[in-house]
Amino acid sequence: MPKTEVYLDNAATTPMRKEALEAMMPYFIEQYANPSSIHGLSKSPRAAVKDARAAIAGTLNADPAEIFFTSGGTESDNWALISGMQLNESKGKHLIISSIEHHAIMETADYLKKHGYEVTKVGVDSDGVVKLDELKKAMRPDTTLISVMTANNEIGTIEPISEIAKLAHEHGALFHTDAVQAYAHIPIDVKAMGIDMLSASGHKFGGPKGIGFLYVRKGIRLPPFMHGGEQENGRRAGTTNVPGIVGMAKAAELAHATMAEDNAKMAAIRDHYIQRVEEEIPYCRLNGHRTERLPGNANFSFMFVEGESLLMNLGMKGVYISTGSACASGSLDPSHVLLAIGVPHETAHGSIRVSMSPGTTMEEIDYAVDSLKAAVGTMRSLSPLYDDFVKKNRGARMYDGEYSDKVIDHFTNPRNVGEIEDASGVGTVGNAKCGDIMRIYLDIDENGIIRDCKFKTFGCGAAVASSSMATEMVKGKSVQEAMAITNKAVMEALDGLPTVKIHCSLLAEEAIHAALWDYAQKNGITIEGLEEPKEDINDRIPGRAGRSASSAPARTKLELLKPFKDGMRGRSPFLSFRSGPRIPRRPWGTSP
Repeated sequence: MPKTEVYLDNAATTPMRKEALEAMMPYFIEQYANPSSIHGLSKSPRAAVKDARAAIAGTLNADPAEIFFTSGGTESDNWALISGMQLNESKGKHLIISSIEHHAIMETADYLKKHGYEVTKVGVDSDGVVKLDELKKAMRPDTTLISVMTANNEIGTIEPISEIAKLAHEHGALFHTDAVQAYAHIPIDVKAMGIDMLSASGHKFGGPKGIGFLYVRKGIRLPPFMHGGEQENGRRAGTTNVPGIVGMAKAAELAHATMAEDNAKMAAIRDHYIQRVEEEIPYCRLNGHRTERLPGNANFSFMFVEGESLLMNLGMKGVYISTGSACASGSLDPSHVLLAIGVPHETAHGSIRVSMSPGTTMEEIDYAVDSLKAAVGTMRSLSPLYDDFVKKNRGARMYDGEYSDKVIDHFTNPRNVGEIEDASGVGTVGNAKCGDIMRIYLDIDENGIIRDCKFKTFGCGAAVASSSMATEMVKGKSVQEAMAITNKAVMEALDGLPTVKIHCSLLAEEAIHAALWDYAQKNGITIEGLEEPKEDINDRIPGRAGRSASSAPARTKLELLKPFKDGMRGRSPFLSFRSGPRIPRRPWGTSP
């Protein structure tokens, strides 16, 4: 038995709250009667179930009559999909789900497909966010139900549920969400969000196992899924699990009472974990949205490492996590979620999920990072692929110094590559002297917080790495905080750049400012300290004026791209000038 034990697998199950267990005990021994009976002993258990139903309804802004108790999330998902599709067969037999749903949804959809229904799986972007434009295109007159999870169980990404529900209703379809990972962890208002059906499970938030519920909006007469009794208003047969219902309701009340405080604490510890991993373990990738994610979730992929070996190594040190490895799941393929967001097979095999609880401490997470760092180092020392990679990159000397591991990491595995449709601000700058061009896209919310940031860059390895690091640094920042990110900060985050490559970090700073300038112009506002950007960064340095990026003919720019592979093309802003179909970028982690 390890001397130190750190449980970081709370997304799989949580320890039951003592208060929930205490609330359950009387209904095992003293008030044990069946609430469906009509004699006097059933009165107390029946009242307890009624109170529990009201308590859970209150956490969702629902009516108690809309809460139906089940055996857990799997049953709730099956009931919602199978009965939901049967309910509206007269309208059609078309179901839409996302490509990253839990197996309880995926396999139920496959079951429906075998029984004459049509299923469309909508894709997600590299952060795991459902592509709303693809969802719109998938909608058909015979679409009767859309099911998209509230937050992903593996990578923690929180989906735009309100927008998806609105789309469903505009096309006359019902909307169901699997909220097993989200309920009692983030605020959910079924009325405000337009949710028709919602699944939850007690053991994910400190309640007992074997109990869950399905919220069904009033007016939806969902056919029974379980038959053989009149429990749950004739909608779900089976003897009422009074202790489980009482314990789940107590855990839900407690979780919601301290949710804001707990989430702030977990998010701080999560962000500390992410920062340390990214700074101390090279060749890794954070999976899932950087800001729109569950407060206790962090999922990383590590190159040249196999997940099950990593899990076993950490387990021997007393750190308990989950992995997306195929070996651990009994399948030849790694996690379908990681593959859906573009992680290559070989890298997805080296993925782990850490899921914290309100009781997780900073000391525990530091111990976990220290253990993880040592375990990754051990696994890579055994890997011939890592050995070959290191030898190959040792020869890549640039001018007056070697690129740091951070630069190589962000060049070979760039974060945030791509475009943002209808971006709040877009900035394109260049350095005519060396030919580097950088374009940055910002998505800024109504409070001036940068929700997302993407880039496309044409240039050297330092330019790509600077773009990747800069976009990571601005995510989640306010506009003023983004203004304060300097080229020096970008360089320091990359552990330095060769002297003749410092201009690449300056390019990143200017691209951020250019995107902010565009945002300010679109919204008619002034950002303190922001000046109209120069397209050529040499123009801001006395005596080094040069031709602007936009003055070079697009034809010449496109010709420069021809020697590059698709992976580099995916990072280039010049493809925006092409007519015809876009060239898709290579999956993350492939060699440029």
